[in-house]
Amino acid sequence: MTGTDVLTTWPTSSAYRSAARTFASGVTVVSTRYRGQVEAKTVSAFCSLSLEPAMVSVAIGTNSPLIWAIRSTRRFGISVLHDSQPDVSRHFARSAADRPDETLPDFVDTGGTPVLADCLSWFTCELAAAVPAGDHQILIGHVTDVETRPGRPLIHHGGGYRCLGPDLETTT
Repeated sequence: MTGTDVLTTWPTSSAYRSAARTFASGVTVVSTRYRGQVEAKTVSAFCSLSLEPAMVSVAIGTNSPLIWAIRSTRRFGISVLHDSQPDVSRHFARSAADRPDETLPDFVDTGGTPVLADCLSWFTCELAAAVPAGDHQILIGHVTDVETRPGRPLIHHGGGYRCLGPDLETTT
């Protein structure tokens, strides 16, 4: 294949999904305050991009109302869930209309940006860019503040939630 050849075949959606599910990822809730209300969604596509300046990215479905809320406010929070929070992840994975109000987790305001009160760590961000990527948008944020607590992360792998096991021995 030369540099000018174009790939003409693509994997099926189910083949792609099967392969992507083999990658374990942490679980986050991305949030912003829009028109006086907290808008939030479970997101596993989170990435640390840069140390200097501190930057992160999240990928959110293009049709999610959260995209437009963040583009409007230019601020968002990312709450990293700990291993006892699969219920929180499931709550925010639902559409806002399908979420039971009585189980709404508590948010705290961190300089105008909401983050979950009980989480492993959080980042507050100012929106630097929104990049279209297929059926998602990649939001890139300049990190403005962080906080970390001890604990183990909630892991998503193979379509389900997992927890870290014992530490593996490493050799140097």
